[in-house]
Formats: sequence, C-alpha cells, structure tokens
Amino acid sequence: MGLAVFSVASTFAAHHEEAAASPWKYSLSIESETRDLNGFLADSKKFADSGVLAKRGASMTVYQINAGGHSGANVMTEFYYPNADAMPSPDVMVASQAHIDTFGTNPRDDDNVRATFYQNIHFVAPGEPSQYRVYIGYSVKATNSDYVSQIKEIMSDFATGNEAYGINEVIAGGLNGETHLVWWGYDSQASLMEDLERTRARYDEVVARLTASREILRTAVVTSILNSATPE
Repeated sequence: MGLAVFSVASTFAAHHEEAAASPWKYSLSIESETRDLNGFLADSKKFADSGVLAKRGASMTVYQINAGGHSGANVMTEFYYPNADAMPSPDVMVASQAHIDTFGTNPRDDDNVRATFYQNIHFVAPGEPSQYRVYIGYSVKATNSDYVSQIKEIMSDFATGNEAYGINEVIAGGLNGETHLVWWGYDSQASLMEDLERTRARYDEVVARLTASREILRTAVVTSILNSATPE
C-alpha cells in the first residue's frame, strides 16, 4: 500500500500543511495471508532486529489489514528505501542469512498475494511519527494528467493539521491498472472515522470533481503493529 510511520518536520500556513521531503523515496508493499500472525510478527521482528535493513538505511513496517485486503490478505509488510542505493543487492536472497531464514522457507507467510513498488511524490506528516498508526489508502487509476495536481489541492484543503497524508506513484505491480496510492494517516481508527464524518458533506462534491480524472480501484484500512527504527 505504500504507507509509513515517519519522522519529518512540516511547516504550516494557516491550517494547510506544506509538503516536506519524504524520508523514503521508494517502497515495496507486500500483502500476505497468514494463519499465524503472532509467529509472523515474531519472524518479522527478528528480521528487523538483524540490522540488514539499517545497514543500507532502509526500514520496514508490518501492518494488520483491517479492511480491503487483496484476495484474502490480512497482513502487509512494507520496506522503505530513502534512495536507490538503499535497495537490496541482486544476491541478497542467497547471501543474507537473515533474508534466507525469513523469506526462503518461512511457513508462516502462507501466501503473498500482491507486491507493488511505489515512489513517493507527495508527503505531509506534522507532529511525532509515532502518532500515526492507522491508515486509509485509495488505490487509484488516473485517467487524466491533471489528477495529481487536483488531488494535492483537495488534500491540502481537507487537512486539519492532525493527520498525515501523501501520494505514491506506482513503479511496478499495482492492482488492476493502479497508477497511484492516495493515503491518509491517523492516530486511531476513531480519528479516521471522525475525519470521514467531518468531510462527508463535501464528499459528493469531490467525487463529481474527480470523476473524469480517476477511477478508485480499492479502499483499504490498515494498522501498524510492528515498526523497525527509521535510521538516523
């Protein structure tokens, strides 16, 4: 889905946030179905604690998929890379014991159902990174070259300063022609639902405005349950 818990300072103009440089440029989002979530988390924590990501300046987050998982997926692992140099080497799956142990023969990761590479192209995250635990993401197929500029304006207008938000562009993978992921981050599911209620009156207006610019392919809600430390 291309989300994250970040450490970034944002500046404000009235209640509108200004986009900041994202601490990650690329992300790999992998949705899976597991029948042993506790074991899956234990294995993921062991991998994160191995230091193989931190050595490259990369990080990871594991999310429980609360709604909208693709083909039965109930967990999502995302890897975050600040630049191209932080990407894994071609031989990582045969040369890194941590990768071999976690991804080579792991029976707890029953079925990887979707993987997508994204590039972050818009990012706003005021406050402390630890406050953002719940995300809603909209997988979008843009049909108009003006879509990104339109959705940036709408997101800035809707934001209150208490939520994170951003736009990721699909590099490879995607879902049924997905071109972008538009996401919002909150401190809880309650805050997410309250924000949806707050903006409900304007929803039809936005739908009408963007009808010719995009098709929404999927909406998903996830909660972060394991974070590796973002390297300094």
